[in-house]
This record gives sequence, structure tokens and C-alpha cells, in this order.
Amino acid sequence: MPQYTNHSLFNNIFYNNFWPDIFFVNDYSVLVILWNILLLAIPFFLCKYLIKYYKKNKFKKYYHKIFAVLLNFLWLLFIPNTAYVITDVRHLSTECAVNSAYHVCLKTAWIIMFFFVYGCIGWISFVFLLNQMKGFIIKFSGKKNGKIFIWIIIPLISMGVLLGLINRWNSWDFFLHPILVLKSSIIYLINFIYFKNWAVFTIGLYILYFAGNKIAQRKTRNP
Repeated sequence: MPQYTNHSLFNNIFYNNFWPDIFFVNDYSVLVILWNILLLAIPFFLCKYLIKYYKKNKFKKYYHKIFAVLLNFLWLLFIPNTAYVITDVRHLSTECAVNSAYHVCLKTAWIIMFFFVYGCIGWISFVFLLNQMKGFIIKFSGKKNGKIFIWIIIPLISMGVLLGLINRWNSWDFFLHPILVLKSSIIYLINFIYFKNWAVFTIGLYILYFAGNKIAQRKTRNP
């Protein structure tokens, strides 16, 4: 079964060291890390503008609603970048000799903490940005819909993460190769191996969201 993997030249610029890279962490470009963190700002400002747009016109006219749907769709395309950052812990693997103490390389032991903190940035962003949109939905259509939103959106985010991780699609590729991206998505519904990955990722993101949300709520209540 074809994987519909992104082989575009633009994709190679990001993943095949065509960047003017200077610093690397375990062969992973620091510039790409900074780029991934920068992408986290996009859903934040999209939601911020959506809230401002709602306050201005309350979505009274049909073109207000259409524009709001477009903003929400753009938000959906970029929100998986938060959870995608968590998956970069895969770059933690190092080649250590069998006789290394606890199979950890002395020179690269610090990488463990580096990628843990980097992954936490993705986790915190994931919880914060979901709650940002959830708060807007609660104001717009009620608390019940805000809760339903979380249960529906996380499987979609999970698939978005896998489309980037396995199929190497970027958020903007939906506009460049919409048919191929949709074909890649369908594979996760009809192929057991792909579906298993999607299911486990979805459960994991549910756990990360509700655990992170609980920690945030306790911190707010007990400053």
C-alpha cells in the first residue's frame, strides 16, 4: 500500500541539511528546533484573532461565519505542531558501546535533559493552546460544546502529528498537495498498522492533555 510520503524539494530543505546550519544536537539541527518552536506561535495568534473577530461582529452575517470557519481550519492545520515537538525525543538515541555505564554515553548524557525540556515545551503548548480555543468555544456556544471539542479535536491532532512524523507532510502541504494529504489520512483508517499508531498516539495525547490540564488547574487554584 502506498504511503504518499512528501518528497518535495521544499521538504528536503527542512530535513536534508540544506539549511545554513551551524549547531546540531545529536545530528538534529538547532535551527529546525527553533523553527518548530516558532510554528507554535501560529495557532496562538490565529485563535487570538478569532476571539477578537468574534467580539467585533459576533459572527452575525454569513461571511463572518465563513471567515471564522477558515480561521478555525488554519488553526487545525497548525495545532498538531505542538504535539509534534514531543515526538522529537526520537532524536535522543545515541550510539553507545555495550560496555558503557548503563548504556549511556558520557559525552552525550546531557542530550537526555535537552530533549526532555524540548518535549515539555510541546506538551505545555499543546495543553495551553487547546484550552485557549476551548475557552473561546465555551464563550461562543457553551461549556458542553467546549468539552466535546476536546474529545473530537485530539484524534485529529494525533493524525496530523503522524502525517508529519511518518508521511513527512507539513501543515501548508494541505494547500499544495490536498489530494495526497487526504489519501495519506485515509490510510490510517483502513490499514491496521497505521490505525494502531493513530490509536496509541490518540490515547497518549488524551493522557497528556488531561494530566497537563489537571496540573494547570491545581497550580491556578494554589498559587
